[in-house]
Amino acid sequence: MKSNMIRWALLILGILLAVLGVVMFATPGINSIVMAYAVCFLMLVYGIAEIAYYIAHHKSHVVSGWLLADGIITALLGLLLLFVPGAQILTMSILFAVWVLFTGVTRTSAAFVAKGAGSSNWGWILFAGIIGILIGIWMMFDPLLAVMTIGFILPVTFLVQGFSAVAAFFATRVK
Repeated sequence: MKSNMIRWALLILGILLAVLGVVMFATPGINSIVMAYAVCFLMLVYGIAEIAYYIAHHKSHVVSGWLLADGIITALLGLLLLFVPGAQILTMSILFAVWVLFTGVTRTSAAFVAKGAGSSNWGWILFAGIIGILIGIWMMFDPLLAVMTIGFILPVTFLVQGFSAVAAFFATRVK
């Protein structure tokens, strides 16, 4: 009985995710803004958690004062980014561009490791890495591109996850 309920929950969640993905395609700018605010809020919460951890443990454990400093800076930056108009979007676009660039660099590095291991697909990995590096650099110089990219990656992710959940529903028939 429980397995069947999980299957139906998968189906319902899959459909909802797919519908959300379709709706989000119509609003890529809003997706980026929501994501940016979420990151800023998480920074605030993380900073507060670090401060609380330091306060709770600094007398009974060896806890670095740098943890407290990091917590204060992270919380203040999270607050600042939440309340300075437009700062969230710029920050998110820079972080996303750095992530794409970093992923491109690591993928390029992985291509040469794969080549050394004798893989025949290392060229495709290298190609993807170089494209990632170029797109990451481009996004750093064009923050609007990064914002719009975030706005389109979220709906694609929701669509893929939604279809995956629906497929899992049909693949796991309970007798």
